[in-house]
Amino acid sequence: MNNIVLTSCGFRNEELKNKFYKIVSKNELKNKKVLYITTAVDGEKENNKDWVAEEYKTILDLGIDESNIVEYKIGNDININDFDIIYMMGGNTIYLLDMVRKYKFDAVIKDFINSGKIYIGSSAGSQILGTTIALNAIYEDNFVNMTDFTAIGIVDGEVVPHANKKEDLINSLNREDLILLYDGDGIII
Repeated sequence: MNNIVLTSCGFRNEELKNKFYKIVSKNELKNKKVLYITTAVDGEKENNKDWVAEEYKTILDLGIDESNIVEYKIGNDININDFDIIYMMGGNTIYLLDMVRKYKFDAVIKDFINSGKIYIGSSAGSQILGTTIALNAIYEDNFVNMTDFTAIGIVDGEVVPHANKKEDLINSLNREDLILLYDGDGIII
């Protein structure tokens, strides 16, 4: 399976972009239909959301035609079969996982990935594919009062974006199941 990309904050370095182009060429990307899911952003309380526009620009910088990008909120009607790529934005991971569960979108994601289509996660969008979001729950507003932090479980381990900002905690845990994503970094599974 070479169709899952986990990032901390999108495609902000050339090395990750070049790895991605080995999955799908820049010429092919131009015509790919992207479901750009921004649900997690709605759970963010901070007023400064400049990072959303910056990350959207990284999607365009990949060579995807803007007319092929459709913004989507989980819970709205959509025909997932119309899309080649899911790009799951970051934001509040707890809120995102809550919405994924509420609308049974985990099954949609699993079917999408299993069909060979590309899933790109950014921060929260990466975390929900792991086994749990418990570590990150320490850092986020849990206004949905979530008590079960079990994630979708497509990736074997707990995905930790922005690991460079959490190094003291990570080092104190001494866990081998953590998948660390540093800002500007990403991995392809």
